Amino acid sequence: MNIKTLEMGYIGTNCYVVSDDNGICAIIDCDGNPQPLYNYIAQNQLKPTHILLTHGHFDHIGAVEAVKEKYGCKVYAAEKEAALLADPALNASDMASVPLRIYADVSVKNADTISVGDLQFSVLETPGHTQGSVCFLIEKNIFSGDTLFLGSCGRTDFPTGDYQTILSSLQKLKNLEGDYVVYPGHGPATTLEYERKTNPFM
Repeated sequence: MNIKTLEMGYIGTNCYVVSDDNGICAIIDCDGNPQPLYNYIAQNQLKPTHILLTHGHFDHIGAVEAVKEKYGCKVYAAEKEAALLADPALNASDMASVPLRIYADVSVKNADTISVGDLQFSVLETPGHTQGSVCFLIEKNIFSGDTLFLGSCGRTDFPTGDYQTILSSLQKLKNLEGDYVVYPGHGPATTLEYERKTNPFM
């Protein structure tokens, strides 16, 4: 398995490309100009089949339609995020230049498994940043979206956010067995053990 991080969009959203040994890959969140993503995929002869969305805010979905059209990917997102994805007022894209309405091809819920080539992602519902925020777990890696950051957590003052709910989700992550590498929606990667010891929100 290979994990590539691409910082995309004017807010600096982390887009992740997770590929198996045969080049089949999933793209996790994508905003902004997708050309760096296209370049990486072409240079490594990858075959994207899935777009996995940790949540529906505009800075995580801005390039979804273009990427989906280019590669024929299916979009996966939480059932509970459907209303936010489809409403520019809820996903905050009405504050950006282009209102966005995204519709998932496949809705997922807690404990679902997503197969991408030889890779198996599991879905962990972690609401709080938004009602339908999820993390994607694979082996000892967590793609945490805007739920957990290095030393911090996601804001909860946007529509469907709730502070007490995100604290509960952080406890859910804290209680996972063992250590994981955490790949957040913004900023550098960290580890779950480091966050357990140092993150005040945990």
